[in-house]
Amino acid sequence: MKIKTFLQITSGMSALMIALGATAASAESPGVDPAPNASAASAIAPAAQDAPVAADQEADDTDIIVYGIRQSLSKAADKKKNAKQIVDSIVSEDVGKLPDNNVPEALSRVTGVQIDRERGQGQNVTIRGQGGVQTTINGNSTSLGEARSINLADIPAELLKSVDVYKTRTADQVEGSISGTVNVELRRPLDLKKGLTVAGSVRGVYEDISKKVSPYASLLVGGRWDTGIGEIGVLLNGSYTRTNYFENFIESESPDVACCRNSDTGEVIANTPLASIPVNLQGTIIPYRAYYGLERGNVKRPSLNAVIQWRANDQLDFVLEGGYIGSREQRQSERLFIQPRENGTITNIIVGADGRTAQQVTNNNPNGVLAGVDSIYNTFRSNLYTTNFEAHWRGDRAQINASAQYNWSNDGYYFVEQILRFRNQTSATVNFNSDQVPGGAPSISFGNTDLTNIANYGVDRFQDNKGQSNNKEFAGQVDLTLQLSDASLLRSLQTGFRYSTRDSDRSYGYRDGFPRVNGVAAPLSAFPGGNQAVLVSPLIDGVTTPQWFQIPGAVLLDNIGAIRSYIQQTDPGSAARFASEFPSQDRGQTWTTNENTFAAYAQINYAFKLGFPIDGVAGVRYTNTYGSVKSFDYRPGDASTGGQDIVREATGRGNYTDILPSINAIVHFTPKVQLRLAYTQNVQRPGFYDLRPFAFVETRASPPIVFAGNPDLKAQRGTNWDASLEYYFGRAGSITLAGYIKSASGYLYYSREEVADLSRYGLPGQSGFVEQQRNAGNGTFKGIEASAQSFFDFLPGFWRNFGASANFTYLAKARVEYPYPEDFPGAFDFPGTSKYTVNAALYYDTPTFSTRVAYNYRSSYRLNVFVDNPEYSPYNGNTSRLDAAVNFTPVKFMTLSLEGTNLLGDDNRRYFGQQKLLPLGVRFQARTLQASARFRF
Repeated sequence: MKIKTFLQITSGMSALMIALGATAASAESPGVDPAPNASAASAIAPAAQDAPVAADQEADDTDIIVYGIRQSLSKAADKKKNAKQIVDSIVSEDVGKLPDNNVPEALSRVTGVQIDRERGQGQNVTIRGQGGVQTTINGNSTSLGEARSINLADIPAELLKSVDVYKTRTADQVEGSISGTVNVELRRPLDLKKGLTVAGSVRGVYEDISKKVSPYASLLVGGRWDTGIGEIGVLLNGSYTRTNYFENFIESESPDVACCRNSDTGEVIANTPLASIPVNLQGTIIPYRAYYGLERGNVKRPSLNAVIQWRANDQLDFVLEGGYIGSREQRQSERLFIQPRENGTITNIIVGADGRTAQQVTNNNPNGVLAGVDSIYNTFRSNLYTTNFEAHWRGDRAQINASAQYNWSNDGYYFVEQILRFRNQTSATVNFNSDQVPGGAPSISFGNTDLTNIANYGVDRFQDNKGQSNNKEFAGQVDLTLQLSDASLLRSLQTGFRYSTRDSDRSYGYRDGFPRVNGVAAPLSAFPGGNQAVLVSPLIDGVTTPQWFQIPGAVLLDNIGAIRSYIQQTDPGSAARFASEFPSQDRGQTWTTNENTFAAYAQINYAFKLGFPIDGVAGVRYTNTYGSVKSFDYRPGDASTGGQDIVREATGRGNYTDILPSINAIVHFTPKVQLRLAYTQNVQRPGFYDLRPFAFVETRASPPIVFAGNPDLKAQRGTNWDASLEYYFGRAGSITLAGYIKSASGYLYYSREEVADLSRYGLPGQSGFVEQQRNAGNGTFKGIEASAQSFFDFLPGFWRNFGASANFTYLAKARVEYPYPEDFPGAFDFPGTSKYTVNAALYYDTPTFSTRVAYNYRSSYRLNVFVDNPEYSPYNGNTSRLDAAVNFTPVKFMTLSLEGTNLLGDDNRRYFGQQKLLPLGVRFQARTLQASARFRF
């Protein structure tokens, strides 16, 4: 069936192929056969680890110049045209100048790529609707901490030469994702002109919510010289960025029925909120919490890259490079909240048109409703160190590439949370679908409580937790290319192997304290740092929001020693836990792992003529993955254990192999028109956290509940069919139309399921529930991508300097077979997949002056899957962004720029259910205005 659909796509593209082919052929000399030249050139090309895309080799006088928009688009088109795979690229317009401020934002302009935007920046890249994107730096697999990739937002745009998005893979490329690979190409010294090069940039970004300016700076110093031992290049490239952000939001979360029913009989428990609801409304779905909120902070990112290149002669060269990418974030998040369904009585219920979803409720409790302030302060840090050595030898008919990498990294965070409760707050009303905010969002009435009086606040709970992960990885690979012929079917043979070993560990601990004075929550004014409490409120145009007190996170950290002492005095039950500086380890969240992979591949570069010249590459990659994960099983003490906790070490082991074939073919209808076909298989390994063999066995529940990792998780495996019709013309001109079908198995989802026998968890013969990650059923993705770009060279005078680009992605199907008992709208929507994505841009480009206006649109998408009420899974609404930039180069060595983002002030709206059963809320995002100067000598 998939083959039939694939053939329908490719045959449907043939009409355009014939039209373009005929037009282009009329402009070409007869008998042109590009295939032999293309194949000969690629016959002894470096393996993908060394040269991810067949980039053009510049002459010796290559300079870091202002490419400008036209040259940037032209080089990106050349990369796509000459690549063996289906790949899209973004090329830096200048030193330190991608089209956007960070890598995810730049990638959002690429056909088939979608991103989220939070906290002032783009993040969470997906390719053709799938996450888990593999990240490589200069073709080498790179990961951070316990993750299998790196955060692309942490890579400064100022360091990059280009970014490549691989949608298909050849056998010589490292495996690791079923969605695709993003390769970040850093600059190297032999890219520079002869002699000394100095280049850099400074930039200030002003955002209109925080009213702060974020500084960015970069500096490149490098040189390239001829010496008695050959050509030597040295480069040092560093950057520092600080991104300030401030976002306001009004939201609700987790819709479900009110509490509580007996889990065995299903009967309503007396004196619970559910018992106060009329029987005909007891199935009403009510959000767990609604709140006003604000989030502010900053992210500092220092980075450095150092490279030495030595080209001994035309046959032999070496590369030695090392890099550092760091991140430091401080994040303060505030929520003024009400939990309307968890205690007291629920009255004044208004339901929506569906007769089930609450639009408004009132929560009453003479002892106080669950309302207050949730204040969170986080500090995050990460450090990634990379090293890479390469040796390349080129003979007349053979080439050998060898390389080795050793990377190490760590990341961690410290989190403090303070929950305040209001005194004498006996009633609150929530309108979950208020028209106070256009499009709908929650509105809360707290009755007569004076939120500006600090005496009305008590500290109900204080929590801190600390996490840390470390990673060390070594990889080595050798690739051999043999040129077999310049004219026969088999042009060259490539083969090689790769070995990697990786050690990762994670530690985590948390603790809660409940300070009480005279049996009630401790007064906020008496809590350490309470004398520095301040009033805050989200500032939203046209919306009236209340003010509330909170202690700033920095104040909490300055007083953390006094807070620990205070909790020891006011909560004796938690005194031992707060005796140490940081929380003790939670064994269930702590693990160590070792993973090893061995891969070997062989592929043939071929070329022949069958009516039209055809060339390509066909190969297979064999991989063996093996390793172990160690964690703990924990069972709290009960009567059967004499009250003693049971803790035992748990180990999970795995060993599996994959055979990954790949076939790529390019049909050259003319030198300007080509059809690219690809078949590939891929594998994506589960995350270490999900694989941990931990189990927390809660025997005090009836029936028992087990919260566990899952060392039996299977890798996700995918098969892709791709076709891409491409027409290249003029200066930077191209039109492409692509279609794809992706099928995969092993997607992950988290669920609670009933298990008949819990022997595995130390409870033989007993039934109960197990909550863990599981593999879902099969998934299918089908889509079409179209793009066009050109400068208007056919126009007279200055009009020829105008250009435009546009692309469109249609994801016709994105379905994963989750094990739900019944179908409903959106039941099988895969999280993160938008049906439509559109980009459009208009350019004007001359050596002195250039400008760009760009628009990005993404249709709605599911955020994640709710297990208990999947029809209420949260969705992100349509998002759009209009950006503009102006560049002026008054002298050859300097460019001045003025840029603006989110010029229309678009916000991020969310809702529950594909049918928009209830607004989740809105997050208000900032506009930015930035000025920069770039120099080069």
